[in-house]
Amino acid sequence: MELKSYRKLLKEITQGFSSYYIGEKLRFIKHQSTADLVDFDDVYQMYFDRAKERGLPTEEEIFDDLKKEGFWTEKDDAELDTQKMYWESLVKNKKNVFLKSALEQINKQIEEAEEAYRKLQNKKSDLVKNSCEIYASNRANDFYIVNSFYKDKELKEPLFTQEEYEYMEGAEVSKLIRTYNEFHSRFSENNIQKLTLQGFYRIYYAFSETASDFFGDPILYLTNFQLNLIMYTRIFKNIFEQYDDIPERIMDDPSALLDFANSASAREEMKKKFDGDNAASTIMGATKEDMEELGITPSEGNSLAAAAKKKGGSLDMKDLMDLSGV
Repeated sequence: MELKSYRKLLKEITQGFSSYYIGEKLRFIKHQSTADLVDFDDVYQMYFDRAKERGLPTEEEIFDDLKKEGFWTEKDDAELDTQKMYWESLVKNKKNVFLKSALEQINKQIEEAEEAYRKLQNKKSDLVKNSCEIYASNRANDFYIVNSFYKDKELKEPLFTQEEYEYMEGAEVSKLIRTYNEFHSRFSENNIQKLTLQGFYRIYYAFSETASDFFGDPILYLTNFQLNLIMYTRIFKNIFEQYDDIPERIMDDPSALLDFANSASAREEMKKKFDGDNAASTIMGATKEDMEELGITPSEGNSLAAAAKKKGGSLDMKDLMDLSGV
C-alpha cells in the first residue's frame, strides 16, 4: 500500500465507516463493533435452533453417520488434531528462536503447517454442507451484510431491508459480497500493523494509553478496527521504548518486530554466553549477519577459523572444548 492509502485507512478507522460509489451515488459501509458481533451470534443461534427443530442434522450427527459408513474415520480426526498441534507448537516455540536465518525458516514452516491444517479442515467442512451450523452461519452472514451497508454517513438508513436482500438477483448479491470482501481485506491485521509503523502516524503514540483520549469514546463503543489499531499502537510503542538495539532493516516490518520482541529473552541469554574472553565466538548454524544482529563481533583470536589457522588448519576435540571455555 502507498502512503496515501495508509492515511485513508486511518481516516476510515477513526470515523467508523468507509464510503464507496454505486454509479454516481455515495454509499457507506459500517465498521462493526463487539456489540454488533453479539447481535450476529444471537441471529446465528436463532437460525440454528430453527434448523434443528425442522430436522436438519448437526455436524456431530452427520459425522457419526459418516464414520459408520467409512467416509470419515477416527484416523482422519487424529490427523487433523496432530497437524493443528504441530502448527501451534511451532508458533509457541518460535519465541526461543533468535537468529534471523532461523526465524525466517520457522516462519516458513509455520506458514506451511497452517496451510496443511486448513486443507484438512476444509476437507472435513466439505462433508457437512447441509448441517444446522452451515445453515445458521449462512443466514447470519446475510444479516451481517444487510446491517453493514447504509445510504447515509450517520449509518441510520440501511441501503436495503432484509426482505429486499433476499429477493435480490444472484449476480447482485455476489457483487455486494465482493464489494464487502474487498473493503474488509483493506483492514487486515497486517495492514493495521503497518499503519501503526508509518512515520506520519507515530505522533499518535503518546495518546494511545487511554482509548477515550485516542478516539473520544468509551472502549465498549469502539469498532473492532479501532480496537486493533489502539492495541498494535501500544504494542509497537512499547517495543520501541523497551529495545534500543532494533536492526534498522525491521523498523517498518511488523512481523519482524514482533519476532524480535518475542525472542528477546533467548537472544539475551545467548549474548551473555558470548561476554568475556572464555566464550566461543561462533554459534552453530549462525550466519555472519546473524552474529552482527546479536551485537556479537567475533574476535580474530577467538574465532574458529582463526584458531584453526593457528593449529595448522584443523582443530581436535580438546581444542574445541578449550575454545568453548569447557
